[in-house]
Amino acid sequence: MSFKIRSIEEIVAEILKEKGNVQNFPKTIDFPFPEYYKKLAPLIKTTEIASEAILYNAVEAVNQNKEFILPDYWCFAGNGQGDQWFLDRNGVVFFYDHDYDEKLQSMHINFEQWLQMALIIQQLDVYFEEHNEISESVRQRFYDALNVIHTKLGENYPFET
Repeated sequence: MSFKIRSIEEIVAEILKEKGNVQNFPKTIDFPFPEYYKKLAPLIKTTEIASEAILYNAVEAVNQNKEFILPDYWCFAGNGQGDQWFLDRNGVVFFYDHDYDEKLQSMHINFEQWLQMALIIQQLDVYFEEHNEISESVRQRFYDALNVIHTKLGENYPFET
């Protein structure tokens, strides 16, 4: 099993296949969204990219952010288990573990790298569905692929594989 890191353009094209109704962010929201996020969120339905990565559409993101009063962060995705993914005003991705809600953990990646990570997780999900287990060699290749996206991403990855 080898993991393929896809280009941002390929990822965006794949996500946009499942277009929803255009739902813009309210004009009152003042947040410096990354360009690809601004391009995707208003055009999609909330989309499960992978088991740990559900990208919210604009309306769902606005609703999620009403729950979190964090003016310097924007909740843009979750995992369906109560954990959330956030962007800060500099475009850095943070992880929020609902079991440890004291702080956000910086992933040291941007939104585009998060999308690439989500597609790597998707590939691991497919492998697990086919084989019902993840061998140590596949696990190592998974972490190696994450580290290609960012040198410490495998180390910062918040889930057990």
